[in-house]
Amino acid sequence: MAKAAARVMDAVYEDGVFCPVRTVTLPNRTRVRLTVVAVDGPTAQAERAWIGRQRNAFLALAGLGARGQSDSSADRQAARSGTRRPR
Repeated sequence: MAKAAARVMDAVYEDGVFCPVRTVTLPNRTRVRLTVVAVDGPTAQAERAWIGRQRNAFLALAGLGARGQSDSSADRQAARSGTRRPR
């Protein structure tokens, strides 16, 4: 029997049953091993929103994002190649 890769997934425990939050692609009656870790705090959606706000705040602080650039180098050619362009 081939060993499947481990997956981490969220589930809700209700009335004695673990209900996955997302669709699970396993055949019916497949035996699995669960490691239960209670998750208190923000939901996944709230956590993603918080991470997005933190990312935007960092990019604004660093001066990135507003100009559509992905780096902060004044001379991007030198940053990519390690050499300076002739002026």
